[in-house]
Amino acid sequence: MYPRCVATFLGVLVLVGCASAPRLSPQTRKLIQLRTALGVGYMRQGQLGLARNELAHALALDRTDAAANNAMAIVEERLREPVKAGRYFRRGIAHHPHDGSLQNNYGAFLCDTGQVARGLKHFQAALHSPLYPTPQLADLNMAVCLLKVPNKKGAIHYFHRAQALAPELAAPYYYLAHLRYEGHQYARAKGDLTQYLQRARSARALFLGVRIGQALKDARFTHYCATRLLENYAQSPQARTVVQWQREGRLIGH
Repeated sequence: MYPRCVATFLGVLVLVGCASAPRLSPQTRKLIQLRTALGVGYMRQGQLGLARNELAHALALDRTDAAANNAMAIVEERLREPVKAGRYFRRGIAHHPHDGSLQNNYGAFLCDTGQVARGLKHFQAALHSPLYPTPQLADLNMAVCLLKVPNKKGAIHYFHRAQALAPELAAPYYYLAHLRYEGHQYARAKGDLTQYLQRARSARALFLGVRIGQALKDARFTHYCATRLLENYAQSPQARTVVQWQREGRLIGH
């Protein structure tokens, strides 16, 4: 029902953390940073083999580096190597326990692999890290993870915290709209989803909008969401469902 947690992202790794070991020369530290940045760049492009190679070079220079371990863990996770991913996360945290990015990403990894209680502890550790630059993502992940407990009340609390820290962040509005819809609070769901659609667009959100519009008997909102879903995500499962509803005469506003 709910998407996975997010790494310190939304798709983008933030390279923060403690410096490499003091014994390393400035030139070596710079090379580690360069190799890590190249690895993250390749990861963003989906070239995971090249990303792994660059990060391996960085870790060969300093196996304890926070950012390199963080990035390598995410690469291994995307390569469906969870054992290796967990090993890199744990090694990074062992040497940099106050690195919020590592704590958040490991929490996301644990939550997505069914280890919810452990994941929540690492999100808390990220939120207690004073130098973590994106605590709103740890709040967001905490909320998503709490939905798996399930603890909807706690999730709503952390979604609101994420909104307070970063009003421009779209995801909390979608989750809240979904929760309001499930709770038959259709007017509030429409308000939250409208806020989401001012910040982002996705097939699942537009389909939720269609269902909210149907529940409210709001032909205009239904038409708006259905039209944009069919225009922009015509091949999606959600669009195919809307087309089927149109054929069956179940869609108001069409």
